[in-house]
Amino acid sequence: MAAPRKPFDPPSPQQTAFLERAINEYGRATYNYALRLSHNEADARDLTQEAFIRVYRAWRSFQPGTSFLSWIYRIVTNLHRDELRRRKGRYQEEIPEDNAPQQFKGARPLATEPIEELVDRQLSEPMSKALAGLSLEQRQVLILADVEEYSYQEIADIVGCSIGTVRSRLHRARHQLRRLIESQPKPS
Repeated sequence: MAAPRKPFDPPSPQQTAFLERAINEYGRATYNYALRLSHNEADARDLTQEAFIRVYRAWRSFQPGTSFLSWIYRIVTNLHRDELRRRKGRYQEEIPEDNAPQQFKGARPLATEPIEELVDRQLSEPMSKALAGLSLEQRQVLILADVEEYSYQEIADIVGCSIGTVRSRLHRARHQLRRLIESQPKPS
């Protein structure tokens, strides 16, 4: 016999105001971060929506005086990791190791959609191609450090690892990014 359903509690005015303010102030940054992680507009929208649903449900657990962006980036990072685990086996190519570049031999895996127009508006073509060649972990720390300008401690909190791991990943990501950019053919 199933347990009786708990009646739906309507949101409080404080909960609604917290969510509306969070979406207005951090919605674009959250979507941009999700897009950089997923390289897929539909997945980025889904990650962003799910992250704000989690914020809505756990709004009281946010500690005033701490960085809201760090908190929601951590949520997006965890949601993205969970989605990758859930989809494991649906990819045509394995997710590369931490220091291995992604190589699709001229074709994209079926799990991604082209988003060059959007990325090219924000980054140069060689840079966007090189970023796509980094592993997820490398791309995360590079974006958080060099684009979002977070401290090593904030990045460690967001991605759930030690500061030493952040430094190591960031060093390898920058080295790999440089190699990928330099290996691209020069325009004639």
